[in-house]
Amino acid sequence: MSLVTTTALFDRSSTARLELRGADRQRFLNGLVTCDTKTLTPGHGAYGFFTDGKGRVLADVVVLALEDRLWLELPAGQGDAIASHLQKYIIADRVDVGALDGWLPISLLGELPDGLFGLDAAPAVPYENLSLTAAGFAVHAVREGRQGLDALSLWVPQEGAEAVAQALLAMPGVKAIGEQDVEVRRVAAGVGKWGQDFGPEHFPQETGAEAEAVSYTKGCYLGQEIVARIHYRGGVQRALRGLRFADAANSHLPALGTAIMADGRESGRLTSVARSAMWGTIGLAVLHQRVGEDGATVELETGETATLAALPFGRP
Repeated sequence: MSLVTTTALFDRSSTARLELRGADRQRFLNGLVTCDTKTLTPGHGAYGFFTDGKGRVLADVVVLALEDRLWLELPAGQGDAIASHLQKYIIADRVDVGALDGWLPISLLGELPDGLFGLDAAPAVPYENLSLTAAGFAVHAVREGRQGLDALSLWVPQEGAEAVAQALLAMPGVKAIGEQDVEVRRVAAGVGKWGQDFGPEHFPQETGAEAEAVSYTKGCYLGQEIVARIHYRGGVQRALRGLRFADAANSHLPALGTAIMADGRESGRLTSVARSAMWGTIGLAVLHQRVGEDGATVELETGETATLAALPFGRP
């Protein structure tokens, strides 16, 4: 089987990264995110959302627990905003918030090369993580979630990123891909992207990631009452949906932001679109439930049509 990898020079270097230190770091963060961070032990992690007081999504986040700190991976450009958000709620908490500028993630998608940097067994559970040595540098290996296929990231000191990337590319079957190829896999996996498919106007239940990102047993956090009320009293009217477009030779991709209609009314807007030989032309959008069930046909404001498709996309 082949392996595809992307270095930090392509898609992952743009993510924002923060570090939390201090004795109260896990309890403190637990009060601001939808996932359970209070019970995380070193070597484990979680995916969740920062929400505001009204239960809407400020950003999604991957939390990694190390021995004496937490690492937070955030959407590109959101580091300063979330750092300020965290600082606002520090009162008497023993917590320090700082940027994690010195580390870059290099992602491996697919089957790992045999004997990867002496790794006997790769982390198996999403966001499980461990330390190892790669190309002479101490790095941190993390089993990823929400990548569309098996994925492992190596968090590498910035000064060692190029050396580690070249060591990976020298392994049989490993090759670099660009951001566009990664985007195709994300869309095909039905993985919404903060700032594109969902954002501050959405509740966690509208993102397609509620089951993974929201704990309903962890206790209170900012916006928890509203998020829980939505969950226990019938849900929301909108949800992330898949769209499959009819392909024609040399046809253009539907434009992002195009309105999707149902019953003569706008029901949402196209937020992601991709084309590949395997899946054809596919897209994502948060749509009102009036658009119907999977298999129904919807019309775009341009007159084009699309078929609602179950997520993740399978082979055509």
